[in-house]
Amino acid sequence: MKKIQFSALLLPALLAACANTSQPGMDAKATSAAAGAAIGCVGGALLAKVTGQNAARGCALGALAGGLIGFEKARQEEIAAAAKAQQDAIAALSTLPPTTTAIAKAGEVKTVEVTATDKATNESRKYQAFDSVTVDIPMSAKGTPQYEEAIGKLKTLAERVADERGSSRIEIAMTSADARANKVSLETASVKTAKGSTITVSKIADNSVPRGVERFTVRAAPLRTLEV
Repeated sequence: MKKIQFSALLLPALLAACANTSQPGMDAKATSAAAGAAIGCVGGALLAKVTGQNAARGCALGALAGGLIGFEKARQEEIAAAAKAQQDAIAALSTLPPTTTAIAKAGEVKTVEVTATDKATNESRKYQAFDSVTVDIPMSAKGTPQYEEAIGKLKTLAERVADERGSSRIEIAMTSADARANKVSLETASVKTAKGSTITVSKIADNSVPRGVERFTVRAAPLRTLEV
């Protein structure tokens, strides 16, 4: 009975803590870490109460673990967002007319291993973080609503990644022959998101890309901090 009463008392605090983590201006990484800390605090306090330990100390220890939980949640959300953007782009291109001379294709959603460290405890854990995602788009699709919709999905992803990581890249690769035939200038330029983050857009020659295809790659900048 005591455990049930304690949980009931903590529930409003947990809901309030979770609500307060969604402050304006906080990016997904910070929000997830704060939410993880809030949940960790309540869980740690509950465990301390049940085991007869100090609830305040349990809250503090739980919040530290929650910071790493929040970091992991943010990484998972980035990977899921990249996979969703890729799927949506392919879905848009699936309705291209049969006269399209090449096939849209989804590449690998690539991740990189990172190590996050809790600043307070120096505890370190390894996580998979989003690195890049690729979609092959037929050049013959240009000018169609399907092409514009697919590109829009990838641009939205690049904006999200730029705002969360500080910057991102969009690489548009094609064969040298296609670049010459279509008079495409191989160049690099930068644009800003609404929040002021930088997206670098590069058009490059890559003869590993199939003829008649533009390979769009959205690439994330390295994480700015690995301390939580």
